[in-house]
Amino acid sequence: MMSAYCASKAGAESFALALRGEVEPDHIAVGVAYLHWTGTDMVAGIDDHPVLSALRRNQPRFARRVHSTDQVADWLAAGIARRARSVYAPPWLRWCQPLRPVFPALVARITRRELRRHSPSELAADLAVLGAGGRADWNAYRAAHAGPDRP
Repeated sequence: MMSAYCASKAGAESFALALRGEVEPDHIAVGVAYLHWTGTDMVAGIDDHPVLSALRRNQPRFARRVHSTDQVADWLAAGIARRARSVYAPPWLRWCQPLRPVFPALVARITRRELRRHSPSELAADLAVLGAGGRADWNAYRAAHAGPDRP
């Protein structure tokens, strides 16, 4: 459920780090932002899906909080103003960096446990794309694959 999302974020981070090395000789700085739960369309209703809800529920209490877009924008603006190489929103996320190698195994373990607790029909009942980006991607896919006999 999160594989494509996680892969895209890892790719964006790798791209930024590689770009940083390429443009640094020209005195161009590249920063990387690390965001946690931000109150956007993408996370609205995330607790409606059993597995995604379980992922949040299994995080430490302080990590479950969804931050407003205004708060996250303030953290990002402050990081940009000080020309930070990395910006963490919320700031405590910085302390998770050394633990990143263990997160995939931990999330996989929680996900397997939660998948066993729910029937396949229950898991698929409310399955839908998340947020405006997901809807745009889905609509683009449908338009690209629509033939003369397909809507």
